[in-house]
Amino acid sequence: MSARLGVVLLLGALLLGAPPAVAQPPVQVEAGRVVAIDYHGNHRTKTPVLAREMLLAVGDAFDARRFEDSLQRIRNLGLFFRVSGEVRSTGPGEVCLVVRVAEKWAVLPLPQLDITDEGDVKLGLDYTDYNFRGEDQRLNVKFKHAFGTDAGGKAGESASASLDIPQVGESPYDLSVGFGLATNNEAASRTSLTGTRGGSATSVDLDVDVGRFERIKTYRRRRGIGFTVNHVTGTEDQPRWLNSVRLSRSFDAVDDFVYTFRGYRVGGGVQLFSDWLGGEASAAKLAGGYTRFWKRGEHNLVGRVRGGYAFGPDARDVGFELGGGRNLRGIDKASLVGAGMWLLNLEYRSPRAWGGSAAPALRMWGRWGRRVTSSTRRTWLPAAASGCAPMSAVW
Repeated sequence: MSARLGVVLLLGALLLGAPPAVAQPPVQVEAGRVVAIDYHGNHRTKTPVLAREMLLAVGDAFDARRFEDSLQRIRNLGLFFRVSGEVRSTGPGEVCLVVRVAEKWAVLPLPQLDITDEGDVKLGLDYTDYNFRGEDQRLNVKFKHAFGTDAGGKAGESASASLDIPQVGESPYDLSVGFGLATNNEAASRTSLTGTRGGSATSVDLDVDVGRFERIKTYRRRRGIGFTVNHVTGTEDQPRWLNSVRLSRSFDAVDDFVYTFRGYRVGGGVQLFSDWLGGEASAAKLAGGYTRFWKRGEHNLVGRVRGGYAFGPDARDVGFELGGGRNLRGIDKASLVGAGMWLLNLEYRSPRAWGGSAAPALRMWGRWGRRVTSSTRRTWLPAAASGCAPMSAVW
């Protein structure tokens, strides 16, 4: 059973205390040409961040549909509790557009307490600024200490820092840069090398990802390329340098309505490990996924399908690890390891729910069909996701 008490308590307080999303009245339609666009309520967020989401500019003929889409694009930034618009007539054939926003609290320092199934106790801090410098950039700094209280485990630490820039200036490019260091029981959190959990490994990694995107109304199509340099020491009979390049494509058609979402997200890619990149592993990983959000009022039903397969001489060394809150709630990260995987997940989410997650008949299979683990789990946690029923396999 995995418990994240500090995260849960703080997130619960934030979510329970947050104002509910309210339906906004439809934009009043006025005929005329746009002569000005005014923004109100963006105390931290810089005005150019809002302006680049607008599908209308000064001098354009007013179009109600494009104005509504512009407001939705601003909501999709995820920085605001409320976004509303108004059209004011300033004279014959002239209108002024008014955009009002209410900003979310963007800085979240979250203490973490983890107790793994094996009995290891971990303490940490996860600090995130979701609107770094007021430019819609995400800065994340993490630190975690594992006490090594599980059988055969060793005390270890992990630390990382990353910066995500969803749009570089006015260009159609985004950029992500990250750096991490992890030792012993925490090494698995910072490397693609499987089998490091509970060992004596030390991992150092640098990750850079650049993408080119295209905006289609409120949606976003992206193609990306990434490069990772990862050095691991202390492992036996396994590669030490795991340098890789990634190619990815995705389409995001999800609209944000403050804690609830509607639409779908699909993506996939390939990651290549090769000595041509200065590494010691040779393998290729294919992975893809589809997520669908169904919205009804303040409630969400979320379905997810993921799959992947690694092939090549070192496929199992750089295969897949399932576990952790981001992909499999109630299961510790790296609990399930293999060269291939699939995951089906269905969740009910409510911003004001205290519920639980259930993982019935969760199984992991060996490469030749040998069953490695089989378990039925039911974990109760106060969280934004009030229930989930995942099924998965790794082989």
